[in-house]
Amino acid sequence: MKVYQAEINAGLEKQIKANASIAYTMPTMIDKDYPGKSISTNIRDEVDWLTKASAEDDDVFKVYSILVSTSWNKNDDVFGPEDVWVSKSTPLYKPTNIEHNEKEIVGNIIGNWPVDKNFELINEDTDINDLPDVYHILVASVIYRQWQDPEYRARAEKLITEIQNGEKAVSMECIFKGFDYAVESPNGEYHIIARGENTAFLTQHLRAYGGNGVYQNHRVGRLLKNITFSGKGFVANPANPDSIIFNVDRDFPFSKASYVEDLFLCQGNVSTNYVENPISELLWESDMSEYLEKEVSELKAALDASKAEVKDLTQKLSEASVKEYEAQIEELKASLDNIETEKQSYVTVAEKAEETIASLEATIAELTEKLTQAEAMMHDMKEKDKKEKRMASLVDAGMEVEEAAAQVDTFENLSDEQFEIFAMMMKKYNKGGPVKAEESEDTPVADDEVEASVEETESEVVEASEEVLESVDVQEDVNLSIASDSLEADSMSNLRSSLNSWVSSQILKR
Repeated sequence: MKVYQAEINAGLEKQIKANASIAYTMPTMIDKDYPGKSISTNIRDEVDWLTKASAEDDDVFKVYSILVSTSWNKNDDVFGPEDVWVSKSTPLYKPTNIEHNEKEIVGNIIGNWPVDKNFELINEDTDINDLPDVYHILVASVIYRQWQDPEYRARAEKLITEIQNGEKAVSMECIFKGFDYAVESPNGEYHIIARGENTAFLTQHLRAYGGNGVYQNHRVGRLLKNITFSGKGFVANPANPDSIIFNVDRDFPFSKASYVEDLFLCQGNVSTNYVENPISELLWESDMSEYLEKEVSELKAALDASKAEVKDLTQKLSEASVKEYEAQIEELKASLDNIETEKQSYVTVAEKAEETIASLEATIAELTEKLTQAEAMMHDMKEKDKKEKRMASLVDAGMEVEEAAAQVDTFENLSDEQFEIFAMMMKKYNKGGPVKAEESEDTPVADDEVEASVEETESEVVEASEEVLESVDVQEDVNLSIASDSLEADSMSNLRSSLNSWVSSQILKR
């Protein structure tokens, strides 16, 4: 089925494509009802001719029903005379089932006839333009009674009993491939509007698609097109007579309806372009008066039935529903109390957890502070021990305590291995003890001895300096404050010169 843009914009695309079949409920007529006054002689002869071969068979049960009527039903679906006439033969040989369940097929349709309001057979050769506005499709069907499966036999007999007791109705099944709009104006005019791009916005107002069946005070119905009758189902007879769609129908005067080519909105009103109906106005008013009287009578009867049903339901509600709601309220209150108790327990646990977290954080902060203090004390102790050991090695090499303390601070960036080499060098120069200035002044020494001593000392200083430099070369990234902040290759000669000068000034001149 084609879907137009206005219907897509209204969000009806899926609903229109899925809602292409319908089922309506109608009363049934069993075999004993069929010879009655409701069916004319010519149609009885037609049915007898068709079903004579099985009239006395015990393996089938014959059922008659009105499949469809050309009218506007209570669901605002409209079956037009032309479309029903074209589809009048499609019910033949279609299956019948229980409650529209295709897995519970119980028989099939064996005949169908178009009949007028008086159940007079309409000739098959009738011109489509001469059809009455209202006519019916009468169908005959059989229920299979002979089954090998005992369960199926019991199911058939149960269904037949329910039909005989008036507990079952017949629900027509059909599919369709399109629709137009049947419109009734507030002043009693009838129109048929073709569905298209300019009129598809009316779909959202149809009851079949969630609307209220009214647009700008005009009643709008769905006029089904391209119909195929696909079978019928036996369903429970509704307790509410209004549920039987075709029991009381609204006649739609198709012969009086104008065919509208398009629909336009003009300042809030419906503007139509239609062809004047050739039927005289006086005759139309007479028919319309009779129709309205019938309609009012039916509406009053339906209103009285609805009021009685509402009164009965209200009484039952007051007697039963109050207790039910009170029980539900008590149950909800109990559930609420349980939830509140459970919530409070979670709140208590959460508060305790927050207290525990705060306590642990305080403990962590305290321990962190103590660890920092312990590490600082440990570092100070290691530095003190390191200085004491280095001073001891220099004092052992022959330096005075004050001078040893000064040299320890000067060479604090040397590693322990480098400082040990430095201490050994000092010990080698001093040769057993410190050289005192008064000894060199009071004790006479020959000039050649002095020169020899100086040369020897200088040689030893140079040799010791080379050893210290060699040890420094091995240790990378050592900071010697007397030379430079780094031991890069281009400053090594300056370092050697500085160390020689220091040894000469600090050692040789003592």
